[in-house]
Amino acid sequence: MFTKLGLRNFKSWRGAHAFDLRPLTLVLGVNSAGKTSLLQPLLLLKQTIESPDRLLSLNLGGQPGEMLDLGRLSDVVSGGDVRAGLGFHLTFGPVSIGKGAAPRTLGSVDYEVEVGAGEDENPYVERLSYATVEGAYAVARQRDGAYALSAPGGPLPDDRRARRTYEPERSVGFSADAVAALGAAGADAQDLALALTRELQRLAYLGPHRSVPTRHYAWTGRSIGQLGSSGEHAIPALIASLVGRHADGSERGRLVEQVSAGLARLGVADRMEIERQATTFFQVMITFQGHRTNLLDVGFGVSQVLPVVTAAYFAPEGSTVIMSEPELHLHPLAQSALGDLLIEAVRERGVQLLVETHSEHLFRRIQTLMAEERITPDECAMYFARCSGGDSVLEPLQVNEYGRVANWPDKFFGDTVGEVERQMERMLDRMEKDEQRG
Repeated sequence: MFTKLGLRNFKSWRGAHAFDLRPLTLVLGVNSAGKTSLLQPLLLLKQTIESPDRLLSLNLGGQPGEMLDLGRLSDVVSGGDVRAGLGFHLTFGPVSIGKGAAPRTLGSVDYEVEVGAGEDENPYVERLSYATVEGAYAVARQRDGAYALSAPGGPLPDDRRARRTYEPERSVGFSADAVAALGAAGADAQDLALALTRELQRLAYLGPHRSVPTRHYAWTGRSIGQLGSSGEHAIPALIASLVGRHADGSERGRLVEQVSAGLARLGVADRMEIERQATTFFQVMITFQGHRTNLLDVGFGVSQVLPVVTAAYFAPEGSTVIMSEPELHLHPLAQSALGDLLIEAVRERGVQLLVETHSEHLFRRIQTLMAEERITPDECAMYFARCSGGDSVLEPLQVNEYGRVANWPDKFFGDTVGEVERQMERMLDRMEKDEQRG
């Protein structure tokens, strides 16, 4: 699990910023305050480690099938000045390192990477490090373009001190030459990089633009690893759970039943079923208030929240899911009920959820669930993003065990009380004038 995220000079987040991540983390704020870009470093690193080019320092995207298209490095660095560089920091764990009969478990690991670029804007790693209780494993770029290594256990021999072949791979890993040069510490450095790679590989993202449903779905027989950034693989995953191969027969169709029950809890459907039409063709049927209809013919909100509910039950235990505006197209009661579903995924399934939201109803429900002791402040972090002078600023909300916010930002969800007062004043004023005219 990721327990801290730091970023430096990333888009509107000028300078250095760091904040804690909990099993459930909510990021709120006005439009264009930097909420989306705050969590993008995780997606950028995931996209980079999944690149086929191991010497690519950052994969800024733009190719078909990639999650992000960030343009050039000057589009990513705050103010467009690539000479300022940018950096990322992640704390994750626990991590087990060491092979053979004496593996060691580390409580947490601090990963940091600093990225620079020349005039051509091609990014390169300035410094990469993994800090543990045993010491730091690091590689740093020298003025001549070579890289110097350091690790617990003392300095390296002179002939291994700096080489170009020690250049880090994908901003996360140590090169084969670097691992060899580190000697006994090389295997540990490799284990740390592999642990972070696995955490990033298990990271899933569900964006705000979910795919539009179709009337029929063809089953290809392929297993589904992730649901896709627009939830385009959610229904294939449901079909796979029903007709795919499973080591344990008791799991067959379980995901369909879980998602069906989740939709019912939100109040948007009584039941969802996957119906076979032909050997390899299926349709999704929704039953609501006695009417059974194809998914394409029901309210748009059902198809848009279906990937959200599926992600909550599909994500493997211990994985991390970033959700952007999961409440889109839902009525207020369903937005509120979404809080219960998210907390169930966190507490009962061990899934970490990082949620960007505009929903007051979702936020208020989380407050209530804290007061009911369904989740604690230690399990849930809430942040408010705002702009100050064109730069993004993050304010941690101080929430107590009863769900009360001590540092409520001004007009957090608009001026609801003020609107009610103004409405009442105008109503009384008009009633008085109508009475005088009558």
